[in-house]
Amino acid sequence: MASFVSANLDHEISGKFVVFQLDAKLRFEPKEVGHRWLFQIEFREQDPVKDDKLSPVPKSVGFGEPDAHIKRHYFIPSQGEVELSFKEEFPTHLVDTEWGQEEIYAIVQALPLEQPPGFVAAKAQTNITKVDV
Repeated sequence: MASFVSANLDHEISGKFVVFQLDAKLRFEPKEVGHRWLFQIEFREQDPVKDDKLSPVPKSVGFGEPDAHIKRHYFIPSQGEVELSFKEEFPTHLVDTEWGQEEIYAIVQALPLEQPPGFVAAKAQTNITKVDV
């Protein structure tokens, strides 16, 4: 069964963009190694009422795409423990959802694209990174 060992989120401001750095370490069973997996990232802004989903493109551009706010990457683990690193860029005005700092985190998932018996998806939540835009 695939599992997350760690999932860490950080960021930097670059001009009019927020560049998120996501580093994850996953563990796979021997039978899961060598098979294709999907790594999904869903960025969210913590809110006292309901957390906001962040999208890297304006809603008008992503119109018609059911999951425009989810970033997808494909990979094949070559060993039992794998480290993945991704940079995702968002325009600052799409991150700035409220007054003051934004508390951003990500929901991450590793989903098996092949379904041999015993393959189970892994899911985790990163730490919160505070973005001042």
